[in-house]
Amino acid sequence: MRALPPDAMLHRRAGGRLDLIQLAAALALLVVVANGPAAAQGPATKTFENADLRYRVSLPAGCRHEEGPGTLDAVCSAELDAEKSAGADAAASLVLEVGAERVPDDAGASIADLAQRYGETQFKDELPEAVCGEADKARVKIANVKQVLADARVAYTAVVTCPEIKFLGLGERGAMVQFLITPGLRYRLIARALKEDFEQRKEAVDAFFASFRTLPAETKNP
Repeated sequence: MRALPPDAMLHRRAGGRLDLIQLAAALALLVVVANGPAAAQGPATKTFENADLRYRVSLPAGCRHEEGPGTLDAVCSAELDAEKSAGADAAASLVLEVGAERVPDDAGASIADLAQRYGETQFKDELPEAVCGEADKARVKIANVKQVLADARVAYTAVVTCPEIKFLGLGERGAMVQFLITPGLRYRLIARALKEDFEQRKEAVDAFFASFRTLPAETKNP
């Protein structure tokens, strides 16, 4: 950032004394800058850990959290307010989903084997139902499909557009998806919201994906 010339902030009177009014104004400006967007903190989060399915994730504290067998969902109001989220309609709200399932046949498999057993075609075939609840695959738009092999796991990501739900009066919904295929466990991470609202939820969505961690298997003492 370019430094301001000294006389842009401070003005000396003819007698050499500092103009205290302008000095106070300059200090006030510095306080505003220091407390501006760069210094702002993100929304408060709550961390969930599942030792059995070996993962940890943080979700916005102001969302409604719903846990089921192998699933964890956060339904979030626009304001990330707990009271409003309690009655929020999941179909019209930001929803952050984690799903986990055991795949015993994959236990001990190499990363190459994992990629062969669950490939890009299978990933894309599952998205319409898993993300949108839509049986007609032709109505679901899938873009930016990527596969990454690293850290002893296969990661698939995609951007999905779910069709409108006319009887609910809802337009298209946008979603970001990440599936993680690991030896013995598969994870499904989905962030979904109305398409026109999705970009406004980007901070919460990015924080959700960044917070997810798989945990090492517990070692038992002999």
